[in-house]
Amino acid sequence: MLVLASFVMRGGPQAVMLTILLAALSLLIPPASILSTSVVALVTLRKGTVPGALILGLATAISGGIALLALGGVNLAIGFLILMWLPVWLLAVLLRSSRSLALAIVGAMVLGFVMLGGQFMQSADPVAEWTALLGPFVESLADAQLVEGSQQATLVALMASWMPGIVAAGFFLQLTVSLLLARWWQALLYNPGGFRTEFHQLRLPRVLSIALLLAVLPMLMQSGTEVTVAEYALILLVVAWFIQGLALAHGIVGKLGSSSGWLIGIYLLLLFALPHTVIVLAMVGIADAWFDFRARLGPRGPGQAS
Repeated sequence: MLVLASFVMRGGPQAVMLTILLAALSLLIPPASILSTSVVALVTLRKGTVPGALILGLATAISGGIALLALGGVNLAIGFLILMWLPVWLLAVLLRSSRSLALAIVGAMVLGFVMLGGQFMQSADPVAEWTALLGPFVESLADAQLVEGSQQATLVALMASWMPGIVAAGFFLQLTVSLLLARWWQALLYNPGGFRTEFHQLRLPRVLSIALLLAVLPMLMQSGTEVTVAEYALILLVVAWFIQGLALAHGIVGKLGSSSGWLIGIYLLLLFALPHTVIVLAMVGIADAWFDFRARLGPRGPGQAS
């Protein structure tokens, strides 16, 4: 990662080239999009708003030209700009000016809500569109005998009803990971240990926990099975508090000087018990917003293990 970050900071041409190549690679390997957006964020965080805007502008223009020649249109480049490079550039500008990682994550969540609203602006019934898209996929699972044929329609309806919120939450999480990765790169190059301190001290505003409660209340009072906008908002809020809980875990392990095996265990749980682990970490993150567990822990004594 240090080699990649160093290459980006060699100059504008290198940053533009890597931004485009990684974005193209993301069409085959989706996680590569995180690296592409992190390049834009790193340049913005280190060099400023205008250099970062120049990188995303040149990347859009060049990728647009390539797409026009190869595909006959520039929609792909515009998609990269709107969904990847521009949002993370805005967040990097916010983080650079405020120096508040918590504020930047709140900004990413706001963009997640914009993504959620955009789905309803683009289509009067995004759930119906997801139903049409997911139908053939679930049918292929039924053909492979991975899903019972009698459950096919029920599964499609369940998945489609939650997809608008899941897409928005995925967008929010991707932006956050990209920004955190860029911040880590910046620390590796210019401020060793700085990202560790910043992430360990991350604390989201308490008002978000109240917002989560307000999103939960309609769920408790409704009697139908239809998924509401409040439940989509709840997904975004849970993801935000999950990030807080993860930062808390890192902070406590660092402050106590505990073995990194604890963190490895958490990430393994995320692999094998994803929903449950996310919810638990989110609940712990909400509790930390009110009780500030890290402040209650004293500094590690000389007799404790490192």
